[in-house]
Amino acid sequence: MRNPGCFLLALLVILFLAVTGCTDTDDHASAPATAAAPKTGSGVGGGSASPTDVQVAAFDAVVPAAYLQMPALGETFVDFSIHNPTGSSRTYTIESEIPGYTEKAVNTVTIPAGASETVGQTPTLKNSAIPREMTPASFRYRIALSDGTLVEEQTLPVSIYAKDTMIWAVSEGEETTELTPYIGAWVTPHATGIDTLIRDAAEYHPGKGITGYQCGAQCTDEQWEEDTNSQVKAIFESLKNDYKIVYINSPFAYGKTNENVQRVRLPADSLTSKSANCIDGTVLYASALESIGMNPRIIVLPEHAFLCYDTKPDDPSHFACLETTMTSSATFEEALKAGEEAYQDEMQKGRFTSGESNDLSVAQLRTEGIRPMV
Repeated sequence: MRNPGCFLLALLVILFLAVTGCTDTDDHASAPATAAAPKTGSGVGGGSASPTDVQVAAFDAVVPAAYLQMPALGETFVDFSIHNPTGSSRTYTIESEIPGYTEKAVNTVTIPAGASETVGQTPTLKNSAIPREMTPASFRYRIALSDGTLVEEQTLPVSIYAKDTMIWAVSEGEETTELTPYIGAWVTPHATGIDTLIRDAAEYHPGKGITGYQCGAQCTDEQWEEDTNSQVKAIFESLKNDYKIVYINSPFAYGKTNENVQRVRLPADSLTSKSANCIDGTVLYASALESIGMNPRIIVLPEHAFLCYDTKPDDPSHFACLETTMTSSATFEEALKAGEEAYQDEMQKGRFTSGESNDLSVAQLRTEGIRPMV
C-alpha cells in the first residue's frame, strides 16, 4: 500500500492549495505560482523600517476525513514561512483558527537575525461542529511580535465539507491518485451505538458473549473459523432482527478515472436511520468487528463494496467474506457464501492485482496512520 501521506498530498488537486505572499508593510511580496489563483487579503502594516517577510500557504477547504488524519500523517493545514531580515533575533506568535469549527492553534517561535523558519499548523477540528452539508466559513490567522506589534492578520474564505464526504480519487491531467484508503476513517469502533450493538448481538451467540479472537492456541484453523463466524453471525442477526437494517440501493460512485465525491453514512447514522447501502453496511460491520478486536477488511470493487474479515488473529491467509447488503433479506450462511463468491470472482479476474479493486485491511490502515473519525 502507498503511504497515506501521499494520498493526503494528492488532495491539493481538489482542495486547491492557495498561497499568499505578504509583508507587514503596504507592499506585498509576489505569491509563488500554484495551480489555483492565490487567495487575497489585506496585510496590516507594522510601520517597521525592517519589515518581516511572510508567506502563507493554506488549504481553502476542509474535508473532515482527511483533515482529521493530518496530525498523524505529519501534514499541516497551513504553513507560515517567516523571514526575519533584521540584525537581531525576533520572537513571533502565530495564531490560526476557523472560528466556530476549530480550536485556536498557537505557536511561538524565535527566529535569528537574517534567518527564516516555516511553522505549520492544523487547528484542532471540533467534531461536534462539523456540518451535515458543505458550509462556507472563514479561516483567520494572526502573526505578531513578542511586544504585541502586529505583523500580519487576514481572514480568508474556506469551505467545510460534510463529515460523511468521501473522495475516492482525484485527477490531474492524465494522472489519477487513488484515495480509497481514507474509507478506513469511517470505521469507527467507538461510535455511538456500537457498544450497544455488541451487547445486543451477544444474545444471539451460543455462548451469550462476543469476545473477539479467543479460541485459543489449541484451536485448529476450522475451529478458529467456526468461532469467529459464530460471532459475526450474532452481529448479523442483531442487525437484522433488532435494528432492522434495510438495504438501500443508493448509487455507489467509486471510481479511479475522475474526481469522485460521495456521501458515505457513518455507522452511528446507519444504526439510527436503519438503512445502509453497500459501503455504509461494510463500514458498519467493520466498526463492530474492530470494536471487539477482530481485523475487518473493506473490499471495494468498481461498483460495489462488501466485508471480509480475518478468522484468525495475525493470519490474513485465513478469512471469510460477507455480503452485507443481504442482512435483511437472507440467512447469514447465504450472505457468507455470496461474499466469498464475490471475492473469488475478483481474484480470478485479477482485479486486486491490477488495482481495479481493493482489499483494505483495517489493521494495516491503522498502522499507516488512518484513524477513526470519531
